[in-house]
Amino acid sequence: MAPTLCSKCSTFRFYDLFNDDVVFHSDLNSLVQLAKKCESCSLWWSQVQRTCTKEDIAACLAKKLPANAVKSSDNGDFKIYLRGEWHPAGTASVPDQIWLSCGVVVSAVGHDAPSKLQTNLVVFADPVAAGADPATTAGGLFAGRYSTSAVHPEYHATFAKNTLANCRTGHGVCNQACPPGTRQMPTRVIDVGDQTLPAAKRVTRIVLTKDLKQPQPYTALSYCWGSGTQAMLNDTNLADFLKLLPESQLSKTHVEAIDLTRLLGIRYLWIDALCIIQKNQKDWEAESKRMSSVYGNAELTIIAGRSPDSGLGFLTTKKHPKPVPMRAGPNPHTGEGPDLGTVYLTMQRGKSVGPVDTRGWCFQEALLSNRALVFGEDQVFYQCRQHTRYEDGCVDVDVSQRGQALTSLHPGTKPEVLRRWYQMLVSFTPRALTEPHDIFACIVSVALITHGVLKSRYLAGLWECDMPRGLLWKSRWSYVSRKHFLSIEKPLASPFTKRPGEVPGKPVIRAPSWSWAYVTGPVFWDTNPRIESRWIDAKNICIRPRDSKGLWTKQSGAGNPDVLFMPALELQIFGKAVEVRCTKVMKKHTPLTPEGIMLEPVKSASSGPAKSSYIALGYLDFPSDPMPANIWCLLVVAHEGLLLTRDGKGKFHRVGWFAVQDGKQFEAVKETAVDLV
Repeated sequence: MAPTLCSKCSTFRFYDLFNDDVVFHSDLNSLVQLAKKCESCSLWWSQVQRTCTKEDIAACLAKKLPANAVKSSDNGDFKIYLRGEWHPAGTASVPDQIWLSCGVVVSAVGHDAPSKLQTNLVVFADPVAAGADPATTAGGLFAGRYSTSAVHPEYHATFAKNTLANCRTGHGVCNQACPPGTRQMPTRVIDVGDQTLPAAKRVTRIVLTKDLKQPQPYTALSYCWGSGTQAMLNDTNLADFLKLLPESQLSKTHVEAIDLTRLLGIRYLWIDALCIIQKNQKDWEAESKRMSSVYGNAELTIIAGRSPDSGLGFLTTKKHPKPVPMRAGPNPHTGEGPDLGTVYLTMQRGKSVGPVDTRGWCFQEALLSNRALVFGEDQVFYQCRQHTRYEDGCVDVDVSQRGQALTSLHPGTKPEVLRRWYQMLVSFTPRALTEPHDIFACIVSVALITHGVLKSRYLAGLWECDMPRGLLWKSRWSYVSRKHFLSIEKPLASPFTKRPGEVPGKPVIRAPSWSWAYVTGPVFWDTNPRIESRWIDAKNICIRPRDSKGLWTKQSGAGNPDVLFMPALELQIFGKAVEVRCTKVMKKHTPLTPEGIMLEPVKSASSGPAKSSYIALGYLDFPSDPMPANIWCLLVVAHEGLLLTRDGKGKFHRVGWFAVQDGKQFEAVKETAVDLV
């Protein structure tokens, strides 16, 4: 059924608007009135309300200058203008779009006169029809596409096939990372059936890859389990699943991943719930250590980003307003050739991944994947080592946010790898884990890769070669003081826990107090290369290992990066430790300002009571907890250190960090032995 359009919208062509400012309506009131019967104007009005402030909208409706507008010669102009923006071959980081502005032509925005009101809609085209000449169709010149359950419901498979094929033939860095001839397969995969057979004769089952004649391409799934994961592999049903995997018993996400793998023409698929024997600790530990191989060797990782629960599936996007058609006109750049047909207007789609980006296990899976098809909240996009290509036509060539250099063929020097390790943890620590004790397991493959460069012992998430900086992790809430950072908390036992002594929902200990893994929530390290000497210059470091060989701990078995559980580990340190007392609490100036404590020594460096002088400004890891019975300042580097408390056995526990206020008071302090647990 043809859409209902007003006289303006029915005659507009994208070509008429490209690089030219065209009057759309006499004023905003006219747009509002026509929005009642014109689908295109209705979409524009919805976008104005969604993206512009109520104050600016009200001012334009009343034909008054918004409070923040700059006075200029156009103050009396309240016309609505449109201007098109097109990017040949879809190589830009923004999609093809049309801008709307009130009172000032779009070309003037950002120059000498700001617009009173401004928004935009994205332009997309249908895929090029089979056999059609791309030069004479909108689909050949407009890169944007639109895939929903109502519009091209299977276009995601076509999009994946095309981008994967281009990646295979044109991306040397992606092919070099995973040469087809060297590909290793996981222990078990799902055989989605021989595609040459009729659907009724295909058999879906689990296969042992050691029984295959040679390695085969496979996809891997990254997703949120939620409560929807139904059938799972276990010791009891393994023999049955090797014969037949009943799809009717699988969660919707699992079924959709199987269907998508078939559409891609790939026969095998890896899903953790169906390829790792659940509740089998030995198999779980062995397979958890192989995630680098599982995701790194996959032909494609399917990331079900938009789905919070595997029972909901991931192919369907959230509902968007219905796109409206528009004539394309001739080639926008040359103005020559026939009419290209129809393009469509829709609201701009975001680039966020979705709920998967909040889960701890999914972080490593995306980081390790050579190629991934991401079903984001608003659109599908293809992500590889060279670029990210979005369904709306955008191309992002900056892959640094994925931290791919950490898992690349040439990760860099040791200082660069350490810097990326900390940056990776800054992104990882805000993520949630259902089972808190999985904290080391779900980054073990990244730790193994990092260890290959550093050749250093891995101690409860810290690298022995960079211990001073590693110890000085900080809550982003206490250090950066931004309202969008949450304070750190103590990890809580899983509601499904069966560990002795643990109570569901109550705090648990999964790492020593000095490790970032002791807490849950966003933590931070200073990785600014300009001040990196603070952490590596021996003259600036104020602690050292007691072991003559430079080992920070002598505990048996410590240091292996594939150790999945490290709840207790003791460091033996020489350093300057001063017992202090809190003399003043620095109250928050604003809700965004952290609360610090002013500290002064209990005794002077010589003997007797200390003179009143602040030695440090401290920040407790858990400020809502009762103040520790005793507090010590351990100077780690010249300007910072750890707040500790001492137990009845003489062992020290971390309770926070401090910034030095009076460094001279540390000069006379004698070095002492500190056992940090």
